[in-house]
Amino acid sequence: MLLEEYFIDKILKIGEKEGFEVDIFISRSENLNCELDGDSLDSFQEDRSFGIGVRVLKEGKVGFAYSTEEGEEVIYRAMENLVFDKYSSIPEPKGGIPNPKGLFHREILNIDEEDLLEDLKTMRDILLEGGITVTGGSVESSYLYTRVINSKGLDVEEEFTYYSASISGIKDGETAYDYLSRTYRFNVEELGEYVKDLLSLPKSIKIPYKGKILLTPRVLNSLLTYTLLPSFSAENVQRNRSILRDKIGEKVMGEHITIVDDGTLDGGLYSSKVDGEGTPRRRTVLVENGILKGYLYDIKRANKENRESTGHGVRDYDTLPTVSPSNIIITPVDMLDNYNEYLHVNELIGCHTSNPITGDFSVEISNSYIVKDGERIPVKKGMLSGNIFEILKDAIPMDDVSQRGRLISPSLMIEGRIILS
Repeated sequence: MLLEEYFIDKILKIGEKEGFEVDIFISRSENLNCELDGDSLDSFQEDRSFGIGVRVLKEGKVGFAYSTEEGEEVIYRAMENLVFDKYSSIPEPKGGIPNPKGLFHREILNIDEEDLLEDLKTMRDILLEGGITVTGGSVESSYLYTRVINSKGLDVEEEFTYYSASISGIKDGETAYDYLSRTYRFNVEELGEYVKDLLSLPKSIKIPYKGKILLTPRVLNSLLTYTLLPSFSAENVQRNRSILRDKIGEKVMGEHITIVDDGTLDGGLYSSKVDGEGTPRRRTVLVENGILKGYLYDIKRANKENRESTGHGVRDYDTLPTVSPSNIIITPVDMLDNYNEYLHVNELIGCHTSNPITGDFSVEISNSYIVKDGERIPVKKGMLSGNIFEILKDAIPMDDVSQRGRLISPSLMIEGRIILS
């Protein structure tokens, strides 16, 4: 760390001497991963990485360079890579920086290969006991350190930990998979039991369906990532790549839908004190009772509209900042127990083919079953098509909230139909 301090100071002084404002982003990570190939241990892998990214700004021009080694050479390369960019700037240090709890758990640093293998075997054995062929699985512990420094005096360090696990299996031609990531070590049995439960249902039937459809947080994370979330990016709005452009204050969804982005949430997978530019994280209301309230901004996109950044400038050491959400929260409205017949969808295949501008999608359902008066009737794969903005006009959020990726949401009850594939 003393060596790092020496080079940071040197980089800032070089920039000052040449008349540049300087912005530095540093990341350091450690990852320990254990994987299955079928039901056998495939590999252990340990990775460590370090990177430093440097931006320089002067007279409406910006330069950028990065390196995986400590040293002042990186700023000289940044000063050679200047391009016109009158909207980028670096922030002044601000008070009132949030300090979300539960993002760093020291016990993660003490996890070793035996711990990972124990959790991997736990999930594997649950599937094997159910007569299920294990097709793969993994467990990973991660540590991330980031630091944002600039020539205006800003200097913020943060530490994060993550624990992730996945397991997949096949039985009688049916496959199932589950994945979970948290900031702490959790009980992986729930993943194994979930996959076992799905693959222990009776043989699925081939039947078309029209009516109420329950989209779980597992599937919503994939679907909304490709259909809804890009529309809130100010970058997409300004490039006319968002259907929500010029609709602030208008009703764009049903009255049951309230969506908030909260980067200050305790324990959130994407919470932090500041974003990648050093702007303090905050809570941003995007949709309130169906009314569009705002977009997500980084500094560059905010400057184009003479606004303040909402703290959504995200980057790694080798990238420039871009707009990205933190924790997207959908507020529950109704209780799932109030419904006795619906199609429960646990997996969607092909979400990446959705149209991020219009919100149109056509995906295949999997691991799904009809719930009717407490019984579960598995159904074979079929196609679910629609437009996310039309669906959200009548969707009702349930009460089974879970964080999956950036999404902290309950299941959504929608109206739709499944076409046999």
